Amino acid sequence: MKPTMPFPGHPWAGAFTLIELLVVIAIIAILAGLLLPVLGRAKEAGRSTVCANNLRQMGLASVMYSHDHRGHLPSFRDWLYVRLGDLSTGKLYPYLKSRSTYQCPTDQAELRSGKRQPTVPSPPGPGGNRNAKRDYSYAMNCGLCHGEDMGKFIAPSQTMLYMEAWMGPQDYSGQAGPTLGARTLSTRHNKRGHYVMTDGHVERMNEKQSIAAERLKRFWFPTDLTTGPGGMDMARGLQ
Repeated sequence: MKPTMPFPGHPWAGAFTLIELLVVIAIIAILAGLLLPVLGRAKEAGRSTVCANNLRQMGLASVMYSHDHRGHLPSFRDWLYVRLGDLSTGKLYPYLKSRSTYQCPTDQAELRSGKRQPTVPSPPGPGGNRNAKRDYSYAMNCGLCHGEDMGKFIAPSQTMLYMEAWMGPQDYSGQAGPTLGARTLSTRHNKRGHYVMTDGHVERMNEKQSIAAERLKRFWFPTDLTTGPGGMDMARGLQ
């Protein structure tokens, strides 16, 4: 017997068939697959903006510090902390007075979720052990110890001040450098990361751009003085 369509007023009149429901579900699944990555990138773009603003504030706070200290920037040895594990004891904190400024929101979410972080050993330095639970995302350029007086910087727009760095969850060194303590830029924001330069402007780079920038002597050293402990040339291999 040939099936008949429900007549007007019948309880099934206007109802979807099983095939129609399956087609609708398939379309919704396809649209979700297309939209979710876009929404994820948009969310990460918002976090990237917050991160860049954090670095901009840290750059401004460092300049304010220099105004109170005869033109000298805070040292990479104590800008982050004086008492290990407590960033509120660092020399920069009185100029920021906000723990949240020290942390990239994406990095914060990854640390909270327990997502595996790159294994980067804490570099040696004054104060011995520099391992503690990390609650910050940015590392200071240790090459600035060769010229903390900003008035003597040769090209402030080319020399890095702080960077968004790959650091292990127990790294409390707070420093980056061209040799010991070197860091690779974290490209967690849609394959890009941030630097703030000593003139206060923020640079956003991908991995290829960051590798090229970090090979330059001027990127790390504000003046032509590049010798380290024992007369070691800290700029060896840089252009």
